[in-house]
Amino acid sequence: MKYIVLFPILLFALFLQSASILSPSSHFTVLTYNCENAFDTLDASGFQDEDFLPQGRLHWSHFRFVQKMQRIAQVFLAADTLKPLDIGILQEIESDSCLIYLTQETPIASIGYQYLKTTSRDARGINVAIVYRPNSFQYISHESIGIPDSILTAHHWTPTRDILHAWGRIPSGDTLHVFAVHLPSRLGRVEAQQKRNYLLALLAQHINHVQHLFPRAHILLAGDFNSAPSSSDILQFAQQCTVLTNLVENKALGSYKYQGIWEWIDQIWVSQTLAELSTSVHTLTSPFLLESDPVFGGTRPFRTFIGPSYHAGYSDHLPVVYRFPL
Repeated sequence: MKYIVLFPILLFALFLQSASILSPSSHFTVLTYNCENAFDTLDASGFQDEDFLPQGRLHWSHFRFVQKMQRIAQVFLAADTLKPLDIGILQEIESDSCLIYLTQETPIASIGYQYLKTTSRDARGINVAIVYRPNSFQYISHESIGIPDSILTAHHWTPTRDILHAWGRIPSGDTLHVFAVHLPSRLGRVEAQQKRNYLLALLAQHINHVQHLFPRAHILLAGDFNSAPSSSDILQFAQQCTVLTNLVENKALGSYKYQGIWEWIDQIWVSQTLAELSTSVHTLTSPFLLESDPVFGGTRPFRTFIGPSYHAGYSDHLPVVYRFPL
């Protein structure tokens, strides 16, 4: 697999350039999107990706891979019809191969997106990624935040997905800290909930630290929380991380439909510096992302798979779009 390497000298040069080189715009747009199994067709040693190989159970082919990347690119283009999307926060992305194809071989290639990705030890090998437009997000640095090996060993936990924290300068001259998450599911063994609680506490610690060091920094947290804003662990996180506001709480509809009920498991949280701006957040409900729901009525996300059957859609989640003025 290929990897993008940003050399320290280049990073330092970018950091020294003034914010005036960034593309002027009246607003900044962020998308968070669980892509539902965005796998390449290569066998990743040590990970359970056998189903997503050409000879695997799901018959994942090069054609299906290309179609998947094209569909993600279409979501990027639909997220902001006035200008290119500034940041895309993606979940269930397997590899650099996926992101290289997305940013270089699809209709968004001419925009010049760069990306950052975790290299987690999740059993299936899926990761979170931040795809950003250098003309509007001037990269400074990033880090992966995960459960330490000592904690995994002590509790006999299996590894899970890391959190990705990146920061850069935006056209207003402000620094934007972006935290991208895909938390373990609440379902299954007690271990899953214990890992969720640990990661949420760790996340709160990191965000509070950033806010303490830079009280006026813009902070944005987004991704798949695998839990509604009203769940006990999310409410506990809100108490631990009082510097953030959940923008989707109490909003209608949702991003994910489970047994006929729409839920906000894909969430966006922001610092007070962003919350005090005239911001907007909504699910992207372009017609191509939805289909009729024959079981519960209404519509549902047009997903890639229904069980083991290829459905040729986009994702079982809807994208969530957040916009704030510059």
